[in-house]
Amino acid sequence: LNPTLAPSESLTVTLLAFDSQGCGAEDNIFLRVDRRTSVYAPNVFSPNGDGRNDAFTLFADNRQVVNINKLLIFDRWGNQVFEGMNMRPGVEADGWDGTFRGQPLDLAVFAFFAELELADGRVELIKGDVTLLR
Repeated sequence: LNPTLAPSESLTVTLLAFDSQGCGAEDNIFLRVDRRTSVYAPNVFSPNGDGRNDAFTLFADNRQVVNINKLLIFDRWGNQVFEGMNMRPGVEADGWDGTFRGQPLDLAVFAFFAELELADGRVELIKGDVTLLR
């Protein structure tokens, strides 16, 4: 027997088992569901055209995060320099290339805010910062 369960919240499960003579046993198992989301946001990227770390995006297990609904990036004065909508986690081509209005920005630290759509239907907001290197 291979019972499977995929609960969305923590719960106690009672298991009953019987052998071929009809003798039974019972046990309770507490299943704790960890609803934390694992998202990796690089703290540095270098859009210099070398094919490595040329764009900033968020990375996550697609079994947890199904979409980046919105990714906003701001400079230190609060000016929005990037807005990405309906992005796929981990796809650098969808991310920010370090430009604003078509012009490359200089080395600086930028703040980001993101709205993530999770596989279980929840929406999670995250924030952080990223350093642009040239």
